[in-house]
Amino acid sequence: MSHFYIHFFKEKSRQLDMVEVIDFFETIEGMEVEMDEKSVRFLYTHPRLGYSCVFFITPKSQVPNIQRLSPQYLEVNFHLRLPILSPNYFVKHVIQLIKKVCDRFNFFVLSEMFEDVLSYNAERIFKVFEMVKRAYIEKYPNEANNYVFIKDEKLSGILRYIDEKDALQSYYDDLDTLLPKYYFIKDEQEQSYIATEWKEHDTIVFPPFLDYVLFHQTDGVIKVISYGEFVEKFNKQLLDVPGFLQDTKVIPKKHSKSINKKTKKMKWTPITKSFTKQGLNIFMDL
Repeated sequence: MSHFYIHFFKEKSRQLDMVEVIDFFETIEGMEVEMDEKSVRFLYTHPRLGYSCVFFITPKSQVPNIQRLSPQYLEVNFHLRLPILSPNYFVKHVIQLIKKVCDRFNFFVLSEMFEDVLSYNAERIFKVFEMVKRAYIEKYPNEANNYVFIKDEKLSGILRYIDEKDALQSYYDDLDTLLPKYYFIKDEQEQSYIATEWKEHDTIVFPPFLDYVLFHQTDGVIKVISYGEFVEKFNKQLLDVPGFLQDTKVIPKKHSKSINKKTKKMKWTPITKSFTKQGLNIFMDL
């Protein structure tokens, strides 16, 4: 897989303190530091999503055609390498890491699409990344075939739920309400779906963008229920999660017993598909 690069520069009057850089990166959650004679590498893995990128320092310049750039900036051989096929939600998170780096060390940035070194600008960096990503997908369709492409809004919502699930769970602890995990599944025709589990008698939050609910009854039966059909039946009793993503629903405690009982007794439209699990990393946005 190809990568998207950001190169960091300083004004010539300022020097880079390597010890200070290493100390800074060691404080970031999800960061590991490696070094050898070839480079110093700051390997970042998102603590909850698992996507990764690397900031690295090299002995020599990695910037192509560096002579074309303004002489007022000093190339410090410090770079970011990010897989081009990364979800936009993660990319925006990395761009915020870039901001922290630039703010801390007074860095300027350069990408392959910039005409010259520029001050940090999150929107500009993201737009350039999007351009590079789309061009890469068009140029290498065979590699793109390894992914299931869904809308940016949908994948970003799924990733936000996963990223913020633990924090949201603490909000609902006092209400004895659970936040379930996603299950990513596919049928016999390789069609992908998004599901979650719900155990009978539990009060839960329903994550956004669900296709199916796997309702685990106490008698051992697992009902596969269309989430759209479920919401249609109980929409008046379900509540939106305040301050969170649209279509994230929660069962109010006062209705939990009734909804559980009706869900168990109701005759739902039969789902005849046979499912197998997929990984989150099968999904990509455009």
